[in-house]
Amino acid sequence: MTPYYQDTTVTIYHGDCREVMPELPRVDLVLTDPPYAHAHMDGGGLASACKFYREGAINHMSDFHLADYATLLLNAAPMLVAFHSRDLIIDYASLARDNARKYDLHVWYKANAIPFTANTWKSDLEYIALIWSHKPGWEQCNQAMHSKAYIGKINIDDAHPTAKPMALLRKYLTVLAARTVLDPFAGSGTTLRAAKDLGRETIGVEIDERYCEIAARRCAQEVLNFAEAST
Repeated sequence: MTPYYQDTTVTIYHGDCREVMPELPRVDLVLTDPPYAHAHMDGGGLASACKFYREGAINHMSDFHLADYATLLLNAAPMLVAFHSRDLIIDYASLARDNARKYDLHVWYKANAIPFTANTWKSDLEYIALIWSHKPGWEQCNQAMHSKAYIGKINIDDAHPTAKPMALLRKYLTVLAARTVLDPFAGSGTTLRAAKDLGRETIGVEIDERYCEIAARRCAQEVLNFAEAST
């Protein structure tokens, strides 16, 4: 395979991860944000507040079926950390149980969340599944880093409609002490950038070339010093 982008620590492939992942080496950690299977996506909340929703960037979000990717995700690394919606909690928990893996559920509280609809509860909780046969490592960090809950804001002006906070991704990279990382749904490259800043080798796969280009530009920038993130 020919990488879309490559430097000393980051490799990006443009393509469907179901076709690319069988050709990749096994890593310590899969840290990723797959599409969300939302049961309800209508209403006047985020659609009126965020350009990505107005432009239909998430129209096919509910086309994702975890079962189509389960074997690839579990075989790629001993540890999987995946962001997901409420509708997929049971799917990820069942995936762990059916494959004799351990499972934990973490949450991201989005301090500036907007309702999906105008007259309902805010979607201010995002869920994070941890599934593992064994953890790649463990770093004793400050207690805030070990919390199962993370409080942080959404950046609705980011280059991707579902971009995650850089600090949240660095948290899992740091605490789990993974030296090699894969993101098969790389998007605009936030996981790749976080891994590079911490000196971790990382591979990203992205099906949309628009986001491959954004991720490549981000990863080509000079590495910042985030040594304090691991203390």
